[in-house]
Amino acid sequence: MFVLTVIAFTALLLSPASTAKPKEFKTMTVSYAPDKALVINEGDSQMFRAPMCKGQYLDKWSFVAKVYMMNVPWDSAEVGDDSWLHIKISNGPEMTKIVRDNARDAGKNDPQPLTKAFTYNKATWGSDDIYIQITASQGNPTFQYGLELIGTTPRDDLSIPDGMDGVETVSANQAQIRNCGIEVLEQIANPLTSKLVAEQTGQYLIPFCFEDQFDQRTLTVSTMVPESLNKKPGGVASFFCTTPMMKNGICWRSTVTNRGATFYDPSGAKVNSVTPTVVKDEYGAVYLLVLAQGDYQETVEFTITTKLRNPPKDTLKLTGKFVNHTAISLYSPRYFKQTDIKPREKQTNEDQNDTNEQVD
Repeated sequence: MFVLTVIAFTALLLSPASTAKPKEFKTMTVSYAPDKALVINEGDSQMFRAPMCKGQYLDKWSFVAKVYMMNVPWDSAEVGDDSWLHIKISNGPEMTKIVRDNARDAGKNDPQPLTKAFTYNKATWGSDDIYIQITASQGNPTFQYGLELIGTTPRDDLSIPDGMDGVETVSANQAQIRNCGIEVLEQIANPLTSKLVAEQTGQYLIPFCFEDQFDQRTLTVSTMVPESLNKKPGGVASFFCTTPMMKNGICWRSTVTNRGATFYDPSGAKVNSVTPTVVKDEYGAVYLLVLAQGDYQETVEFTITTKLRNPPKDTLKLTGKFVNHTAISLYSPRYFKQTDIKPREKQTNEDQNDTNEQVD
């Protein structure tokens, strides 16, 4: 059995297709979310940060922040006790430059559980990351909710306003962040579905932001093939590359297999996964090379997904030095009571005219 496995694997690497360039190149879109569902008390605020690595790979991408509430229905009407979440987006933790605000952007209408889309432009953003503040209304004692910041690659047929165009500047005492801790959002590569003919390969860029406070990060990249109606066999092999492993812009199989077993899965199964560890010296964009395996000239459909999870909150650096201050400031959200939150006021016509138009 072992001999057969070695022979099959050798054939996989030495086949003519192993030296052919990928048939397609795509970039996976990313979104950001907390590592768990959230709970917030009425009048409290929570802060979040989406790592952007100075827009190295996400420059000119557009973003929308969305929330959902699990224990009560969304009710932002001004009549009666309202139950809704106030979403603010800024370019810094001080929250003094408000890029998007679901209450402000609604004008005279009721706030919705999402913001208007905006473009992250590293040339104008004025800092690095995207910061989100969530404040609960006082219509319910507690709210169970979820949060997501959804990224979209630039499109020639769609113009999304620069986030810093028409930004609202507020003073520090108006920002009302006080000593609110900031939780780092986890990064998700949204599922990407594609098709390749058997023996063809595709190369897929995963634009994660690896931050330097950790010496290494481990992730799982999964590729799944749906069951065919005729039950024919077919699957994929996958090969993971960091940027330094690339040669002339290509993730070559031979380079990956020399790296170690966690960087590739040659099984050809319908569920395929790799679990590489990326060290700090190789932080940057990562790539997945997918090889379609199935009947001769048959098309194989597959879906790729992965997630860069936050390390545990009590993580020790690999150097053995405890980074307690980092763990607290970056990963332990703290809540504070907003004693000075006032009911939402109606905007004037002038305010409405200053509000940017919603972009579909």
